[in-house]
Amino acid sequence: MVTVIFSLVLLVVGPVAATAANPLPCWTGYTVQTDSLPYNLQNPSVVINLVSEDLKEISGLSPTDEPGIFCAIADERGEIFFIDGNGGGAIVQRVLFRDKGDFEGVEKVGKCLYAAKSNGDVFEMACWEKNNPQTTVYKTSITKTDNVEGLCYDSLRNALLIACKGEPDSAYLRKVYAFDLRSKQLIETPVFTVDPLEVNRLVAYSDEDKAHFFSPSGIAVHPLNGDVYIVSSALKRLVVLDYKTGKIRFAVRLNKKLLPQPEGIAFDRAGNLYLSSEGKQGEGLLYRFDFLKQY
Repeated sequence: MVTVIFSLVLLVVGPVAATAANPLPCWTGYTVQTDSLPYNLQNPSVVINLVSEDLKEISGLSPTDEPGIFCAIADERGEIFFIDGNGGGAIVQRVLFRDKGDFEGVEKVGKCLYAAKSNGDVFEMACWEKNNPQTTVYKTSITKTDNVEGLCYDSLRNALLIACKGEPDSAYLRKVYAFDLRSKQLIETPVFTVDPLEVNRLVAYSDEDKAHFFSPSGIAVHPLNGDVYIVSSALKRLVVLDYKTGKIRFAVRLNKKLLPQPEGIAFDRAGNLYLSSEGKQGEGLLYRFDFLKQY
């Protein structure tokens, strides 16, 4: 059964949007802070070739409550895959909720599964263990021009963060919105923004880079320090935002030989980072980068 709900835009009065100009004043929950990027992104500790043809165009990644098990979604079909990161990336379960569609993000929150379509529609799947999951579609004010690419859970807000890719050849601000899971409404004001020109100042073009700009393809919140990690397939960049202020803490170039098209990002409970990439000429890829604790 599919239920479609046209979600009203939630106008929030008060400190909800975290940007450099409008930080969150009330901060609780995270105590681990790092002075440098706590990962060696040149040396993954685990490399998994996703041999299933269904995962060749993997475009979203989410942790689950079960260690080593991740949810993934691929382009052009509303099907969520549970993959075993400890078992060579084998698919251990499938949840089909829509035959066709440009789905770019997936997240498991409690007992529900969520998926985001590029046009801003949010799909909620309850009772997904059954053959025909109960699906509710929430229509938002986000449009196909915004081009949603990333989805993750923000536990402090109890909201889904929705990262918009925009146009890779344009330099306007990239926006991250919050979809409130209590009201099931989109907060109108972006909770984070990223200036692609600032990213270019921090990580200059190389001779091999195309004249593109930072354009989010995946997003995740670090479970130990709250930093917001946003990956961009365009230019192969990773940007880390401070949760409280929205300011860029780190910006780095990814190794395009390892990650030819990075679009999925997630963390496990220990803070280890997982990045997935579409296989441009072969299998999809999943990497683990160990969290480097700093004292």
